Amino acid sequence: MSSELDPKDPELLRALQEDFPVTERPFEEIAERMGWTEEEVISRIRILTDSGVIRKLGAVLNPRKMGYVSVLAALDVPEESLDGTASVINEYSSVTHNYQREGRPNLWFTMTEPDQATLEKHLAEIEENIGLSAIKMPVTKMFKIGVKLDI
Repeated sequence: MSSELDPKDPELLRALQEDFPVTERPFEEIAERMGWTEEEVISRIRILTDSGVIRKLGAVLNPRKMGYVSVLAALDVPEESLDGTASVINEYSSVTHNYQREGRPNLWFTMTEPDQATLEKHLAEIEENIGLSAIKMPVTKMFKIGVKLDI
């Protein structure tokens, strides 16, 4: 764990990722559990967000339950084109992950859209813009979503 963390941060981070209260004043409830004030909790969350420890606070939705479709796509991108290609892909708000991997293909991303036609349209636009064809692996069953770090 990073030395930048306050000794009480692990308890706060656990509360945020595992047991976030759905109440009128969730930060006040977390504060009561921790023996802090609500202001201390909010202040520490701001510090952890500004430092990049917390990337986002929000719900994890189940797109399939909402009728959305997803794909894992892989590209074999020349090393010198990786940053530019990733930027093109990241222009789509429906891209949830985009990362470089060792070996070939070397750039993988996931995209979730409201319907198959939109998914195919956006994938085709990406392929046209970067001049490469993607290996497309549609999601047929999701086994896990979300990560809970053992802090």
